[in-house]
Amino acid sequence: MAYAYADTDIAAAVARGLAASSDQARPDDAGRTPEKYADLSRDFRASARKHLREDGDLPQASNKAWGMVAETVKAVSAQHGGIIHQHRSIWEIVRQLSRMVGESGDDNTQAWINNSFMVARSLHTNFYEDEANEVEVAAGLELCEELSERLYELFWPEGYQS
Repeated sequence: MAYAYADTDIAAAVARGLAASSDQARPDDAGRTPEKYADLSRDFRASARKHLREDGDLPQASNKAWGMVAETVKAVSAQHGGIIHQHRSIWEIVRQLSRMVGESGDDNTQAWINNSFMVARSLHTNFYEDEANEVEVAAGLELCEELSERLYELFWPEGYQS
């Protein structure tokens, strides 16, 4: 089930997420564009694949997968008027966006977004703990790629370029 979300609704969800984490605008926010974050997201995606495929550095691949998702959330947020400064805001904005999806009646996508985001967060943890094996990191990276693409499709479809 696909829904078209109004920009005003997405902007309101982003604003609620930033407010929940007490993340406020700063004077140096001018250079933080949605395109910049989208570019970083693509760079992290490529880097995660490279680490997994070429040097087997699972902690680095894990962290780059997390970075791809985090930068995607920052891109979507910036596109709708919100600049993220702290990790907590990433979670709060994902929470608000997924809630909006659930309120539209798409409970399956809401749960999938939340569960996929938890996988991304666990990969971030793996950067520090180095506990996941290659199969787990590869599967997590794949899910993070799907999450990134889905967030763009839902919340900034005209801005995503793979």
